[in-house]
Amino acid sequence: MVANRLAVFFSATLTVMLAGSVPAFSDDADRAQEVRALGRCAACVLNQSDFSGRNLMGIDFSSANLNFVKFDGANMNLAIFENAVLRDTSFAGVNLRGANFVGARLINVSLKQADLQGAVFDGAILEGTDLDSAVLCNTQTASDEID
Repeated sequence: MVANRLAVFFSATLTVMLAGSVPAFSDDADRAQEVRALGRCAACVLNQSDFSGRNLMGIDFSSANLNFVKFDGANMNLAIFENAVLRDTSFAGVNLRGANFVGARLINVSLKQADLQGAVFDGAILEGTDLDSAVLCNTQTASDEID
């Protein structure tokens, strides 16, 4: 079964290399499987996926579009959300230490009890997103000025 997954991945990679575009995935389940298997989802689109409780340390969601995604209780320290758009996504109780949200847009995102120690939100746009219930020690927010 793992060999089949790798064959699909390498086939999709070859398609990208030959065609110069992103391969079409049949549905979010295929993309979610790729996230779990490879630890990356740069520029991907995920709708109504659930990664609650997963170990996604260092995952790359740069320039991704995440809609109604649940990461509740996951380990996502050092995750990359640079220039991503997150809409109605939940990070309740998530370890996001050192996460990169530079230039990201967070719309109605729940960060309740999330650990954001050392996370960077430079240039991020937060709409309907409240950081007050999160752990913010050494967190660089969009409104911070660095000397």
